[in-house]
Amino acid sequence: MKQYSLAFVGVGRVADVHYAALQAAGSRARLAAVCDVRLQAVEQRSQQWGVPGFVSFEELLKTVEVDAVCIFLPHDLHVEFVTLAARAGKAIFLEKPISATLEEAEQINSVCRMAGVQLMVAHNGLFHPAFERMVALIREGFIGRPVFAQAKSTQWLDFRPWDFRLSREKTGGGVWIDCAGHLIYRLREIFGEASDVCGMTGHLVRKEMEGEDFASAILRYQSGAMAQVTVSYGIKLPGYEHDWPQGCEQSIMISGDLGAVEYSICPRPGLRLFSEVDGGRSPALQGWIEQTPPEPFEESFVRQMAHFLDCLESKKDSRVTGKDAIETLKVLLALYAKNPELDAPDSPILKPLC
Repeated sequence: MKQYSLAFVGVGRVADVHYAALQAAGSRARLAAVCDVRLQAVEQRSQQWGVPGFVSFEELLKTVEVDAVCIFLPHDLHVEFVTLAARAGKAIFLEKPISATLEEAEQINSVCRMAGVQLMVAHNGLFHPAFERMVALIREGFIGRPVFAQAKSTQWLDFRPWDFRLSREKTGGGVWIDCAGHLIYRLREIFGEASDVCGMTGHLVRKEMEGEDFASAILRYQSGAMAQVTVSYGIKLPGYEHDWPQGCEQSIMISGDLGAVEYSICPRPGLRLFSEVDGGRSPALQGWIEQTPPEPFEESFVRQMAHFLDCLESKKDSRVTGKDAIETLKVLLALYAKNPELDAPDSPILKPLC
């Protein structure tokens, strides 16, 4: 079996979980180089992980032979670095969202297709066994016809001074485009494509952010199902003073006409089930059936990396193609297009929601 060589471009904190996932892959793959514009970060990671470090991506591509490039950069830099990697003939693993604009997303998809390189966008939430179990239950008819979802991700994200999320230009917005995607792509797996989005954003607490720190939206799907999605970087929960995923509550409840299933995502995965299906496993008087998956939250990253390596070996498309990522981005951008941001708590609120 070939051992694949990967380069990490961008060595912020999200690189940590991907590095742990790469280590879990064992002899299938190895980290060959790291790159970041921050020299101190490069030197630290290079020493910590025992690989050469670069502040120039072009120099990395010229110097180190790699099979794939993992890009963990601010959203506004994705198109530039994907283009460089694709033209060098490297497979690409790209952190979500695919980009900050639809035009750049289409450009990313096009350049990878024209170069004939594989592109996988990191939608790690699709790969956790608890989520896969929830999707299987729904498809088996355990809750009947799925009609409504409540999804949330609330936390007090600890920003580093250099965090790109502080910049509206680099992020493409605020918490909605940076965080809501994890909920949106999971809901797409269950409901299919969305047909309409409306809601509001707010800039209420995190004044250090240029973009919104609160957002709430209602989505309608082509099937007729609906979903309520709420995200925030401005809510303090127990454990918020520790780094993510502590102090973060992320969950999805799917309601059907015959029952419901709730998936607690982090900080600890869990499932709650209820069904009135004839001969079902959860009679009405029994209430919720609770399940605690043995796999920790980080297992989604481990399985996602394993899937990427499988795709490199098989030369097949991943579960998350550029087209898939673009459909998620369209939903995210629709909220910005329809609703101006509320820049302060005392902004006028007597205006149409949609």
